[in-house]
Amino acid sequence: MSLRLRNSDVQRFGLTANDIAVAVGTAMLGQKSSYVLEGDRVVNIRVRMDTDVTGQISNLRELPVRAADGTTVKLSQLADVIPEEGQLELHREDLRQLVAVSARLEGRDLGSAMSEIQTKLGHDKSLPVGVLEFGGLFQQQQESFHNLIVVLLAAVFLVFTVLLIEFRSFHEPVAIVFGSVLALCGTIVAWYLTDTSVNIVSLLGAIIGIGVVAKNGILMLDSVHQYLAQGLDMEDALVASGQRRLRPVLMTSLAAALGLMPLAYGIGAGSDMLRPLAIAVIGALCLSVLLSLIATPTAYYLMSSRLTSLKSSESGSAGTSR
Repeated sequence: MSLRLRNSDVQRFGLTANDIAVAVGTAMLGQKSSYVLEGDRVVNIRVRMDTDVTGQISNLRELPVRAADGTTVKLSQLADVIPEEGQLELHREDLRQLVAVSARLEGRDLGSAMSEIQTKLGHDKSLPVGVLEFGGLFQQQQESFHNLIVVLLAAVFLVFTVLLIEFRSFHEPVAIVFGSVLALCGTIVAWYLTDTSVNIVSLLGAIIGIGVVAKNGILMLDSVHQYLAQGLDMEDALVASGQRRLRPVLMTSLAAALGLMPLAYGIGAGSDMLRPLAIAVIGALCLSVLLSLIATPTAYYLMSSRLTSLKSSESGSAGTSR
């Protein structure tokens, strides 16, 4: 559809082509008057005419336009509304014809919507294999998730390497990394209780939680080495280290959790974007106290006891052979 102005009539009413274009555009597309905040998104509010008025060409011809002297004239008195056929346009990508179908989601997450779309399209046997490709934000999300998984594995490997250099033994790094990875259980429980979807920001919070829990494990086992050097056996050293490190581990975890609490509640401008990160870190911190004082020492004790028994059996075998 196109509008062809009659210049003599437009000038007779004291109007210009821009005045008519603004009036028709406002009636059909609306005009931005304000905006509202929905989470972390800005949604514009547009004022437009009822679609019953602008949806039909016959009704559009009756669209009122205010003239310069204040009188109201119909659009048909100023221009001819000419219906036209739509223009055919072909898009190609890699020498293949491309037809893009896009949509905007409201009230649900991208992952569940894409799963439902893929399920319904997968049951359609009339579509050849390789015709459909899912891109846009979904493709970017999948690539981001893949990159974050790589970052998570690299973070665990680097933490293990640093611990290996510090302790010069495999027992302590394995025990600390074991407790750090178990902290992801606290993150998953926090996501479930708060109904938080797994996204890029929440996965970043999980990576941060692993680092915090690893720090608590370092404090615990470093104190164990000090007590072992004083002549205590392994069990007494672990108990004494737990009693000594309880306060610093509890205070650092509590301070970090309370500091992230306003962000987890979504207080402040832009906090909704970082809310999943705060929830993930708080979930890991809530479980880190138990992991640092129970899981990590237990894993270290079991590995040390096994190593001691192996050495004892080897020395016994050597004495018997002699």
